[in-house]
Amino acid sequence: MMGTQSLDKGFDIKRALIYFFVAYSVVTVLATATSVLYGVIYRMPTTEGPGVSLLKDPSFTATVPYHVLIMLLVWPVFAWLYFRKRQQETPGKEVRETLNLSFFWLIAAMIVDLVCFVLIKHPLSLTPHEFYVEYQPWISLIYVSIFLSPLILLGLSRMLTKRVEV
Repeated sequence: MMGTQSLDKGFDIKRALIYFFVAYSVVTVLATATSVLYGVIYRMPTTEGPGVSLLKDPSFTATVPYHVLIMLLVWPVFAWLYFRKRQQETPGKEVRETLNLSFFWLIAAMIVDLVCFVLIKHPLSLTPHEFYVEYQPWISLIYVSIFLSPLILLGLSRMLTKRVEV
């Protein structure tokens, strides 16, 4: 029978959720700060106001590519934090747990984004069309970054292990 903390033996939902929410918060703060600082430094006009989409804000559109880079830098660190206490595992189990974390974080990000940036209305919220169509290719690249982060960590750790063995 399935325990409350694991989808698969070795996969810890509680730890995965904790690291997900911390990483999600960190990347949200860093991405927002990047856009705001860019706007301040380059004295970009803002497009604030009722009915004005965040996607039309010049400092946001100028920094969106950096948001993807932020994802690729931050999420692997949290994957490392999640896996750092893992025992030596067989390669098949290691890949399975890595994929479990990748899919888990991807699905969690899609749900949290839907709730926090589409369903809950606030100055930064977007319509479904804006978020899923107009925000392309960036939202897709962000989701790919989140999904690949545990796999990037796995690849890096295997490279380092081979280098140490040589």
